[in-house]
Amino acid sequence: LESSTVEKEHISLPGSSDNNSNNLSPFLQEMVDEQRELQMNVGKAMDTLRKDYPDFLSRTPDYSLYHENISLKASDGQIQLSKLTSYKKALGLVRSALSLVYDADRSIIQSRMVYDPTRTELRVSYNAMLVPKIMGVTGRTVHVDGISIYAFDLSASVDREGKKNEGAGKIREHRIEKLLVNGAAMQPPYFNNFGLEALVGQRSGALVGAGAWSFEQ
Repeated sequence: LESSTVEKEHISLPGSSDNNSNNLSPFLQEMVDEQRELQMNVGKAMDTLRKDYPDFLSRTPDYSLYHENISLKASDGQIQLSKLTSYKKALGLVRSALSLVYDADRSIIQSRMVYDPTRTELRVSYNAMLVPKIMGVTGRTVHVDGISIYAFDLSASVDREGKKNEGAGKIREHRIEKLLVNGAAMQPPYFNNFGLEALVGQRSGALVGAGAWSFEQ
């Protein structure tokens, strides 16, 4: 796929200046260190997502960014997943189904991201032009437009017992605010929006025809 178009805002978090952290109390110094670590995690997430979005059809995403208890939600309530294992399965199913029909080399996915430090959220707007491998299968190129919001875990990197918190600074929530296919809001059964019902119906079972995706593990 062609590379994505990404605009990253400068991330400026409270207490990020080294000059201000010289003569702080231990409590304030800990707050500064936590903010600095969060800033690094946000920067890593932006860099990784910048690579993952354009290669969605051809390469497995980097799941190291995500919290073990990540939740995936859609604004219409039709999609509700929890736990990283379910998140991986859902994205893997979508990738596999789309890759059956659409040409990864000819398709294009572009994205733009903006970080909101007040909400500690990363907003990713994306659009995709999915070109079928054989025009007769889906009939035409499919255009997808969407907005995803990623929220980060704000818990301390070290707990009260001094143990490292592996989930600190990782993406804890993924919210789908908008998802349009050829200009229309995507409706369940979701794969039908891409003309895939005949191809993936047997493989994906209940997920293809379900009114919503909602399961936990």
